[in-house]
Amino acid sequence: MKKIFTSVDIGSDTVKILVCEMVNNECNVLAVNTIKSKGIRKGLVVDSNLVINAIKDGMKVINDDLGFEIKKAIVNVPDYNSKFMYVTGNVEVNGVITTENINKVIKTSVYNKIDDDYELVTVIPINFVADENEVAGSPIGLDCKNLGIKAIMVTVPKKNIYSVIGVIEGAGLEVVEITVSGLADYYEVKNNKLDTKVGAIINLGHETTNVSIVSEGILVNTETIQLGGINIEKDIAYVFGTNIIDARKIKEKFSSCHKRFTNLNDTYELKNDVGEVVKLNQLEVTEVVMSRMVEILEFAKKQIYLLTKKEIQYIILTGGLTEIKSFKNLVYEILGKDVIIYLMDEIGVRDNKYTTAMGMIKYFVDKMAVRGKDYSMIDPEDEELLLTPDDKKRKEKVVVTKIFKSFIRNKEEK
Repeated sequence: MKKIFTSVDIGSDTVKILVCEMVNNECNVLAVNTIKSKGIRKGLVVDSNLVINAIKDGMKVINDDLGFEIKKAIVNVPDYNSKFMYVTGNVEVNGVITTENINKVIKTSVYNKIDDDYELVTVIPINFVADENEVAGSPIGLDCKNLGIKAIMVTVPKKNIYSVIGVIEGAGLEVVEITVSGLADYYEVKNNKLDTKVGAIINLGHETTNVSIVSEGILVNTETIQLGGINIEKDIAYVFGTNIIDARKIKEKFSSCHKRFTNLNDTYELKNDVGEVVKLNQLEVTEVVMSRMVEILEFAKKQIYLLTKKEIQYIILTGGLTEIKSFKNLVYEILGKDVIIYLMDEIGVRDNKYTTAMGMIKYFVDKMAVRGKDYSMIDPEDEELLLTPDDKKRKEKVVVTKIFKSFIRNKEEK
């Protein structure tokens, strides 16, 4: 059976919906859609009806492209006031370790340890212990008397979870897994070297900046800074007397992150609030952008050292703000030249705004593997539709896995 997975990343600026097929441990994009967020403020649901309608609109495009209805999804929840706790558990096996034993020892590790007003997001195994022998990866199939686990338990306030689950279910989707963005971000950027080090991931978003600490492949802490791309847009709008829509265009298409890399001859013409036509040069715009970017990066740098006392061996930056011109030049000045500016390179999602959405799927796939489960989010009937699509359900294109990579490439070239 094909292994198909769907993630819904609800952001303050946009909702990203991603459908992938896992083939040979690689995610092949089958469908992707980005829609303007409505009813979301700083990652929190403030108007559930607006959010539900936005997700429904986004899912309609996805379903039309695929030729069948997506019914299940992984979703991220706000990580405000999240808690990370080291936990252990132990169960008797007296035989070969099965998936039931894995599930039981995980449940044992968190039993009676979750605060009343909090809900469990996930349990991240550090390692399993089979008869006092530490096991790397999944212990399924080993013979032992006792199975133990050392893990990190991640919980968030119930209100953070229930509001998100409510809008996802209201849009007609079943929630099969929840994550926090820091966890998903790491699963997208990780590699074997990073799994042995202590580092930080900074995701610079529209209204917030998320800072996460990862120790040897395990998310151990995260914090959200209430600053993001919207603050830059507001600064531009205020200084140059324009509206927020034009301010965004200036930020994305004209400005630079570092005044050293500007061209005084480049100008941008616009009408201000009083109807006057004004010309902006790139240097004056960049000075506004640079000032706010320095503040955001300095806050993120300070937050890293508030979240951990361990020596940081790497810093990875991702998120939509990393796409601004000369971003790396400013980052090197603030955080040093050893930082890594991540670059999404999967066909169909070549933009850092998709880091969390893709990471959510990779995290879920890894979780299922550790627990010994063979899982897909589509039914056999829907798989048949994917293989032999019903033309009546398609508007323009036939999406078949064998040709999808070239299809996405053609779309990007256009």
